[in-house]
Amino acid sequence: MAKSAGKPLRFALVGAAATLVHMAVATLLLGLCSWPAYPANLGAFLVAFGVSYLGHRHITFARAGSPWRFLLVALAGFGLNNLLLTGLLAWGVPPLYALLAATALVPVFSYLLSSLWVFR
Repeated sequence: MAKSAGKPLRFALVGAAATLVHMAVATLLLGLCSWPAYPANLGAFLVAFGVSYLGHRHITFARAGSPWRFLLVALAGFGLNNLLLTGLLAWGVPPLYALLAATALVPVFSYLLSSLWVFR
């Protein structure tokens, strides 16, 4: 019971690390490289994906899971992230704040699918 009770916390910590990586890469691509928001978000997603899968495989769930299922969940989360990003940009939210908000709202979706489908 205690091990499963800590799973959401471990998921949150790994997710926070992946989110920090995502935001750091996006910030660098937006600021230093002057990339537009969507390519910057894609580049950040690709880097953070590796951090996320390895962290969840070794720390959160302590089992291999299916990398293909994880990829599908990550792509669905990325799609949701981009839908949110599109809406926020349409409302006039600055790109960095829009990326931050969109990236922060997807983890609940990812946790549920990861727990119930990817790493079961």
